[in-house]
Amino acid sequence: MASTEELRDELLLLVGFMLTSAHGLVDEPQSYGPARLLEAAGRMLDMMEEQGILDDPLQEIKGTIDNERFGPMDEEGFPARLDRLALTWTESIADRF
Repeated sequence: MASTEELRDELLLLVGFMLTSAHGLVDEPQSYGPARLLEAAGRMLDMMEEQGILDDPLQEIKGTIDNERFGPMDEEGFPARLDRLALTWTESIADRF
């Protein structure tokens, strides 16, 4: 489990990633936006995993996100995969609130 300072550092790095991504997206191809958001989501789930608060359903979703993050960039079918991922996420967290 990461210490409070380690978690803070990871969150600061994530905010930096998101801010520089926002700036970069001004001139980057449109397809980079979803990839950068998946990267940010994956990093957040990595932090949750390190803190021991990532349960099995969320671990499964993390695996799907990691496949998209670290796999080949296959734009064909990407929107449909994102739709399925968002639906799975919604179903997974619906009873938590």
